This record gives sequence, C-alpha cells and structure tokens, in this order.
Amino acid sequence: MSPKTAEVLVQEIIPRIRSSVSNSVPFVGAEDHGELVQDGIAIAATLLISAEARGKKVSAGNISYYATKLLRQGRRSTGQSTTDVMSPGSQITGRCRVESLDQPIAGETDGDDMCLHDALAAKTEDPAVTATRRLDWDTLLSFLDAMAREVLRCLMQDQDLTTLVPKLKRSRSSLQDDKMRLARLVREHLGEDVLRQVQEQPRWRDCVHASRERSACRYERQPA
Repeated sequence: MSPKTAEVLVQEIIPRIRSSVSNSVPFVGAEDHGELVQDGIAIAATLLISAEARGKKVSAGNISYYATKLLRQGRRSTGQSTTDVMSPGSQITGRCRVESLDQPIAGETDGDDMCLHDALAAKTEDPAVTATRRLDWDTLLSFLDAMAREVLRCLMQDQDLTTLVPKLKRSRSSLQDDKMRLARLVREHLGEDVLRQVQEQPRWRDCVHASRERSACRYERQPA
C-alpha cells in the first residue's frame, strides 16, 4: 500500500467505518464495537490493496460502504464461513447458535441448577492425568521385586491376600509385611499425598457441587 493510500485509509475511511459500525452492524455473540471496527479496517485495507494493484481508482466512501456491508453479512477479516459454528456468518444465517455452558437445562425443577456443562462433561479423568499416572506407575514398577508385584496385582484385582498364600508359599503375616513395604515404596515414589490425589474429584466438580449447595440453601430459605 502506498503512503498516499494509507493516508486515505487513516484520515477518511477509518472514521466512516467507526461511525457505520456503531449504527448499522449488529454484534454477534461476544463481539464488541472495537473488534468489529478492527475487522472493518482490515477488510478496507484489503480492498484498497486489491484496487491499487489493479490500478483502479476508488473513493473513501465506496471502500467504507463495502467494508461495512461485508461486516453486516457476517464477513470478518479472517474469512467468511457458513459451516463453522463460531463464525458470525454461520450464526447470522440461522444455521446454528451459541449457548452458554452455564445455561440451565430447560425443564429442570426449582432448586436444581443442572446446567449444560453437567450433561456434556466427561465423568472420567483427564487423558493427560491418566498418561502421567501411567508414567509414574511404570517408574515405580521398575523398583518392585517379584513378591511386591504379586501383592500389587492382587490388590488391583480387589482380591484378598490369602489367595496368594498357596501360590507364593508365604504366611498371611508375611504377605501383610510385603503389603506394608509396598505402601512405603508407593509413598516414596509418588508422594505422601498420593492416596488423596487418586480419590479427589476434579476441581471443576467442586465448583459444581458448591453452586448446587448454594442454590439448595436459597431454595430452602424461600417462604412457603
């Protein structure tokens, strides 16, 4: 873009776009005035560069008019898509709409704040946590002897240690000592708070429970 064209953009086109966006361009989703003005300026700059490359003379009014028109149609500086759910163009055509995950699900009874994120959220732990725990366990297993491995396998299968007596030819008290030794090794390699970590729920579940408890308390305090 030449310096003269850039001056036209700054002095004449940008003020027109800023005024037109305020009066005629609807906001879509979380958009605000500043974002739409920036998109309009980027679109106008693209139009100017294209016109200048072709040697075509255009006025500041025409550029600002078409840039504002494209904004009203859902066009943004990053493109115009009618298949992307988050695209303004797709939402303007009515093919989709964006809902807040905190929005209550329709049909729920009073006092129950079941939200959309409760229905969509996975109940299992995060895959990254699972992968990290597997790496930790692989490191721990490399330090265990055959006896401790058998005790660990028995505990993982939720079996009583007495089932190992005939297999390992050891008494129940000896197996209990092996179990305590295994517990010490686990705490040494995975930390003293490992039992608390594996039993606690994800933090976002704590927020959900706290929100439900607040709603339940408000509901109970309502006059009959």
